[in-house]
Amino acid sequence: MTVMTLAGCGGDDDKSETTHTDTHIESEGRIAVYDAEAQAVKVLSLDNGQTLHSVALPGSTPRLYSSPDYRYSVVIQRDEDRVSFIDGGLYTEDHGDHLHDYAETPQLQSLFLSASKPTHYTVNESGQGNVAIIFFDGSDNAQASISIFSDSSLNVGQELASMGLENRMHGVAKLIDDKVYVTYRDAAITDTTLPAEVERYAFNDGNLQLETRYDTACPRLHGAGYNESMLAFGCSDGLLVVDLTQPELPASKRPNPAELEADSRIGTVYGHHDVADLIGRAGNQFFVVSPSASDDNYPLLSLAEGVSSVAQGFAKEGERFYILGDDGILRLFDPQSDWQEVGQLQVIDPLTAEAVAPSVVASNHNETLILLDPAKQEVVVIDTHELSVHQRFALDFSAQGLAWMGIEDHEQGDDHSHD
Repeated sequence: MTVMTLAGCGGDDDKSETTHTDTHIESEGRIAVYDAEAQAVKVLSLDNGQTLHSVALPGSTPRLYSSPDYRYSVVIQRDEDRVSFIDGGLYTEDHGDHLHDYAETPQLQSLFLSASKPTHYTVNESGQGNVAIIFFDGSDNAQASISIFSDSSLNVGQELASMGLENRMHGVAKLIDDKVYVTYRDAAITDTTLPAEVERYAFNDGNLQLETRYDTACPRLHGAGYNESMLAFGCSDGLLVVDLTQPELPASKRPNPAELEADSRIGTVYGHHDVADLIGRAGNQFFVVSPSASDDNYPLLSLAEGVSSVAQGFAKEGERFYILGDDGILRLFDPQSDWQEVGQLQVIDPLTAEAVAPSVVASNHNETLILLDPAKQEVVVIDTHELSVHQRFALDFSAQGLAWMGIEDHEQGDDHSHD
């Protein structure tokens, strides 16, 4: 892995010259979107819809993510073997006797990561606060690797840690407390680049030390998610589940759901630390994974016949799980009421066969979802409590990808989904 910095851009060197007259800033936040025609990532204000900054990023269309504490946009260009970071300009510093909010001009950070095929990005909770891990898949000529960082480390232009793996694989890594769970692929597996096992590492002061490789196999592993009690990996033959409540952190296997459609498997897992269950996605089927269940009886979230999901996940507090269908309807489910559907809202027009799929992200400032509709070049802000459209504003360019940046509600604290 190569970690590089560019002279003359990024950083907080000029912050001392900025006069701040207020310690609290009320803002809906900012979003990063990709302008395909201009080949640039643009940062927009959700308060007025104005473009605040544009960063030229030639190459393939990037995937955009929020950093662990939402100050930065993480820009992954897989084909270019490159990860860049854009400071959204909204952040909070702890001054001891008070929390001080800042609103500054967005800018490209000097730090960027260069390693083969950056792919899976996850946000995790650890003893060092909220951290992210990027899994680099590698290639025939480069081994897979992981990079671990936080908003604090990005602020000083550094990673927290990185580690090379034995060979290439389409894998994933999770950091929970002071343990890192990393997928493992034996070199003898030649018919797929998907891993089949999981290793656990101790993570202390930037060092990673192998503790164990779990005996329980997980063939064609893809997808992982966790909450307070369990970590689950999707396997072709079910789920590999690590019990986070036991000191030994044991792993066990659960079978595929009895209602699983033919030739399907759970390949994505969604979790939230305030929700007891996980959600396992297999195509357009969404299964509830309970900590206590051990058989193949998984409750199933209901979608209308013929509807395909185009976006899904947890809202900020975990009080709602959303599924946006290709019919343009947002469906909300309540984890505290046995996952009953609690409402529907037509938020966009039904998608055509050739349409670019919309993007949906959760705000960390309030219980809203931000939706980018490429078909109408429009941003839609949805209130999940009132089940209503809070705001719409049009874009004057063709946009793809979406990441939210901003200041959390200090009274509510951090909330993250873990998929």
